[in-house]
Amino acid sequence: MVACTIDEISLIDSLVKTSQITSYERNAKIELTFEGQSDSEEMKKAIDFIEAYVDEFSMSWNEKCSANEEMTKAKMAADFDVDMNGLGVKMNYWMDVDFTGDNPQMKYIVELPPPITQPLFTFADLESKKYIALDFAKNEEIEVNMDFNNTMKKSKELQNMVFDFIKTSATNFEPGMIVVNKKGSATTDRGEKVTEYELKLSDATAKQLLKSFINDVVLQEDCAEFIKKYMESTLDMIEMNEEDKEEALAELDKSINETFIEQLPTYRENVTQAFEMIKDVKILGDEGVTINYYINKDGYIVGTNASIDIEINLADFAAAVGSPGEGEGTFRFGITCESSLYNINKEVNVEIPELTKDNSLDIFDMIKSTTTGSLFEVPSISNLTGDTNIPEPVLYDGINVFMNGKHIAFDDAKPENLNGRVLVPVRVISEEMGADVTYNSQTKQVIIVKGNKTIELTIGSQEAYVNGDKVLLDVPATAVEGRTMVPLKFVSENMDAYVDWDGESQVVFITY
Repeated sequence: MVACTIDEISLIDSLVKTSQITSYERNAKIELTFEGQSDSEEMKKAIDFIEAYVDEFSMSWNEKCSANEEMTKAKMAADFDVDMNGLGVKMNYWMDVDFTGDNPQMKYIVELPPPITQPLFTFADLESKKYIALDFAKNEEIEVNMDFNNTMKKSKELQNMVFDFIKTSATNFEPGMIVVNKKGSATTDRGEKVTEYELKLSDATAKQLLKSFINDVVLQEDCAEFIKKYMESTLDMIEMNEEDKEEALAELDKSINETFIEQLPTYRENVTQAFEMIKDVKILGDEGVTINYYINKDGYIVGTNASIDIEINLADFAAAVGSPGEGEGTFRFGITCESSLYNINKEVNVEIPELTKDNSLDIFDMIKSTTTGSLFEVPSISNLTGDTNIPEPVLYDGINVFMNGKHIAFDDAKPENLNGRVLVPVRVISEEMGADVTYNSQTKQVIIVKGNKTIELTIGSQEAYVNGDKVLLDVPATAVEGRTMVPLKFVSENMDAYVDWDGESQVVFITY
């Protein structure tokens, strides 16, 4: 048997040390690929569905974090850029916590694209806001019975306990193989001199490593004792009297002894049998798992590159677990990711947005507003604002349009659905979006101008022009009861708005 090598111990030490840093900046990216094959029509549909959302998915993000050594005060900011099947989504996240004073401060903020947040604002009958927040300090009626300073101190102790267990287990662990190798010196994109370590696993070695870890580390009395101590320390973080604590500890000790320690030989045998069943079933592809770690002179991991190749034949897997004929098809799933860490334990400036009533919605405020009446009532404008003189929007029997959370009233001609396209009175919708509208009765031409964008439509014609460029419409502009009706989606999107149509409820959401 081969115990963990010096290279493997060095990597584990760096992983532990890196997890204890207090300030940093990070850039990271993850990409996914997926492909599958099957003769089954049902399985083909499932594969197509997964492929549409997973294949070529990517997410990149940048984050900043600054905290004190005790982790009782911390700020974090992150921006995300997600690309899924050609749909790009950008979002931002901030965290600001401070447990050093008498009144704990906890604030969490997200900034999401309007198409995602608009249904929430529409449900609450609110104008769209830039930020959505959870601000515990602002909501004094939310009572939190917890000593946060003590909690963070205990959390630090628990973290150290976990690290000690990992290091001890690694020193004694004998998986019977070498999985980490020191590759030598390298230089990061930022010009920092580093040492490169590579972790590499094939399908066979990954199964062997996992089986050894479960049987020789997890299913051992040392692990059971660690779990006991960890749970005992966790109970110290909870406010409870000594009698209840002693009772809980006794129950915990009994449970671990009877359901875990006494059953360890049986559990290990079951694990061995399970891995024996799947030893010839391919789970990792030919590329397996490869992770490259880049460690600087201070022992911190400042960069990683990883790739995981998963390849599964469902028929082989079903046969191995005793269900032949229940699976059909193969699929291959790839994961690649990379990250770069810098400004470690240095001064990192994290800016938290200033929240106002005009630019943000606090979830606690919305909850309080919606619970002023029945929990099962849809919130109205009056119970959200406290002003009973504000009229409720009058919803039509047919199609309703909401723009930035506001219900649009059409006094004369109402929106219509023509061949799957929603048509609306041009003047109402354009002026609501801040555009100017002119109509030439002789040529039957409608001209909409907003900023540097000019849209020209002619009643009865499927030809339209956007800044002089011809565009073909599915449905032409038309006249209904003396009102000029235009395709809502075409006009709105060409004025840089986002349009979402809920066919079931007959509601159009416009955000810009």
